[in-house]
Amino acid sequence: MLQESGGEGLNIGIVGGGAIGLLLAAYLGRRHGVTVYTRRPSQARQLAEHGVALKKDGETSVVAVRAQPFAGAELDEPLVFVTVKQYDLASVCAQIDAFRRVRTLVFLQNGMGHLEQLTMFADKNVLVGVVEHGAMKLDDRTVAHTGAGKLTLASRYGSFGDARELREGERGFPIEWADDWERILVDKLVVNAVINPLTALLQVKNGALLETAPYRDMMRQLFDEVQNVLPLEDANRAWERVVRICRKTADNYSSMYMDLANGRRTEIDAILGYVLKQGEARGAMLPVVRFVFCAVKGKEGGEMDG
Repeated sequence: MLQESGGEGLNIGIVGGGAIGLLLAAYLGRRHGVTVYTRRPSQARQLAEHGVALKKDGETSVVAVRAQPFAGAELDEPLVFVTVKQYDLASVCAQIDAFRRVRTLVFLQNGMGHLEQLTMFADKNVLVGVVEHGAMKLDDRTVAHTGAGKLTLASRYGSFGDARELREGERGFPIEWADDWERILVDKLVVNAVINPLTALLQVKNGALLETAPYRDMMRQLFDEVQNVLPLEDANRAWERVVRICRKTADNYSSMYMDLANGRRTEIDAILGYVLKQGEARGAMLPVVRFVFCAVKGKEGGEMDG
């Protein structure tokens, strides 16, 4: 049954109809009015006509949303989440006039290479966020919630703005507020830099990295190089966090694994490419990072950016 989208809450825009965009729409759309801005008109039509379907624990719920193509749109929602992959962010930001009426922007990209692009919105409230949920897009309007986690938000420019009106306990979708934007991004980057590329190259689920001794050795070698060039407060705690998340998501396939398996471009430039640039800036040799980076680039058939 199609549920009505929330009318008493905020008007929220979501740029991007991928797994994370659909997951946000499914949960936030229960309480708020949500508009999803997609790349393809056909996806916008599907969402507008049939709503977004959320599959979780063997059950399917459907939430009504508005939807339209992003190209040529003028967003009038005060709060907008930008969920496109980092390599698509430049083309979204190029349509800067589309965001003229937006007061608060939330960017949910992996890695940290996108931070420079956010300066063009410094006159607004700009937040960065880390999504710790597992999500898989099944079709243009359906997303599977494969692992419960949380959304952590921190302010990069301005304040939390309209995002503060989101309840910390959005049902099934908890939201936390952080004071240090760099810390939450670095913590997530370290996890992504170790787990995602190795599972993609080895073609295994996350848990196999811990179960197989040589794979765990590779994890540690990669982590040791990554932590040398990133501002970590406590390397031991960071390693423990990588292991904990790997164990918690043992049955999951990483997003980079799924990208390679489906012939899609990966976010390796945003993740290990960023680490390599930090190494170059510090004069640090990162042979393991570069090997893994080049191997993933070769698998995806991409040009060398790092």
